[in-house]
Amino acid sequence: MPTPPDTGDPDRSRQGPVWTELTADPEGGTSEAGPESSDDPSLGIHRARRHRWWHRHLDSEERKRVMAELAIRREDHWTYRFSVMQTLSVVVAVMGLSADSPAVVIGAMLLAPLMQPVLGIAACISMALFKNALRAMLVVVLATAWSVLLSYWLAAIFINGELPDEVRSRTAPDIRDLVVALGAGAAGAYATVRKDVSSSLPGVAVAVALVPPLGVLGITLQAGNATFAWGALLLYVTNLFAIVLAGVLVFVVTGFVPPRRLATTFRRSALVSAVVAVIVVAVALPLYGASTAAVEASEREVEALDIVSVWLGSTDRRSAPEVEFDATRITVTVRSFDSPPDPEPLITALQSSFGADRVVSIEWDRVDQPTTTTEVPPTTIVVSDEEVREAQVTDIVDQWLVDLGPEASGRRDLLSITDNVIRLDASGTIDAPSLSSLTQALDEQLDRTFEVQLTWLVRENVSDAEPPAPDEVIADQVTTVARAWAAPLDVTVVATNWDGELATVELAGSVVPDASDLVAELAEVVGDDDAVRILFVEQLDITRPTTTTSTTTTSTTVPVTTPVTSTSTAPAPSSPPSGGAG
Repeated sequence: MPTPPDTGDPDRSRQGPVWTELTADPEGGTSEAGPESSDDPSLGIHRARRHRWWHRHLDSEERKRVMAELAIRREDHWTYRFSVMQTLSVVVAVMGLSADSPAVVIGAMLLAPLMQPVLGIAACISMALFKNALRAMLVVVLATAWSVLLSYWLAAIFINGELPDEVRSRTAPDIRDLVVALGAGAAGAYATVRKDVSSSLPGVAVAVALVPPLGVLGITLQAGNATFAWGALLLYVTNLFAIVLAGVLVFVVTGFVPPRRLATTFRRSALVSAVVAVIVVAVALPLYGASTAAVEASEREVEALDIVSVWLGSTDRRSAPEVEFDATRITVTVRSFDSPPDPEPLITALQSSFGADRVVSIEWDRVDQPTTTTEVPPTTIVVSDEEVREAQVTDIVDQWLVDLGPEASGRRDLLSITDNVIRLDASGTIDAPSLSSLTQALDEQLDRTFEVQLTWLVRENVSDAEPPAPDEVIADQVTTVARAWAAPLDVTVVATNWDGELATVELAGSVVPDASDLVAELAEVVGDDDAVRILFVEQLDITRPTTTTSTTTTSTTVPVTTPVTSTSTAPAPSSPPSGGAG
């Protein structure tokens, strides 16, 4: 039997006799099927040796079924049904993300119809139906924009405060997400072509989710978090183009593309597929960087935990220690039944391994060891060393406030201790006191040196009575100023008065004083437009008889701008001392 020509070559396919195609018979044998026995004109001249395990020819009816399932051949009302299902899937996805419910999010993945046009793009590229591919791409773009906009609106209504974990988990993709998308895209295309494994399509929809990243993108945009929004967009683009690339390859390998069409359109399909591959590689670069950073962070954390474990030794731990890294700090968190060991070895070891410029913080949470007994134990209160130290500091501070005296009325409002710093908020009726006596008492009674930071508030006693009128306040000030002025002099303040327009001060003494300073001080009290009157009464000793002795009082009204000192004269001998007001 002569060897048939290879139909992979379009030129050679037109040479030689027409060969029949041997197809597998359901009963286990073979049957002859020539080109005239098939309804698919794309079969052309086909030969038996063309059937290889990696490229089985798909008959016309199966190809039509696949094209209908991928919406390459549109059915009536397809756009309406697709829009409704896409909208409902976005609503369910956003509700699941806001409630932090993985089960609801998975339900949204199963509802989403977006996988259909995405695989349709791959099928059209493999068949070189580029107009259909552009139409499917337009459907994907419009569905993407509508999904993001709808999730943005829903997030404004249902999500407030911190973003849920289901949202955060989809904002940091890495290279593993790309591998999953490639595998799931290949599985989706294969399950579409092979009807016997189509039951796997729901699993494909869960494995490579397209709608949840769109929901996360809308939620993070509404929250104003550009970093998380970029991560969600990167995850969506990764899934989209990886599915297309894997789908193109699977559609070619599984025989969805007729041999003759594959031979004539291979270059154009390969060129478009290469563009998709370039996009996938461009997406893979940041994903690989993220994966590398995650691996480095994991290795760094494992190394730090080993150092912490050596430092803890046989310490009884309540749970496994935790280590967190940020830009400049290493935070070690330990829950234990024991007291912490000396932190210096741990700080030295961590700085030696991860840089001397890093700050090491140790958060030691000491808990009490639970015990079980058959008898009711007496009630005891076990306090930590920090609680005992705080109680001691509180007693010292309270005694220091008492020592300030009753006139201070010192009161402790708030006290906190952080490391070696005591923050004290106190108040009293005096100005802020000196801290020297307090720091001295702390140094003498405690085994540690503390830095004291005091915030002092001056309190004033306010009575329930109505506040005095302005004239009463000025009258009191006139009296105070007059008495303060007369105190160092041999002068007595007999009376003071303020009637709202004139300040009057009555003085008495043996020698007429210079009252210009008093007038100036009173002028500052009563204002520039008011007047000041100073009255003086001369006092003489009349216990022994004398010749003519009498006193006469004169008064002078002094404007505030011209200070004047009053004088006295002595006329009639028999007049007793008297005072008068001008």
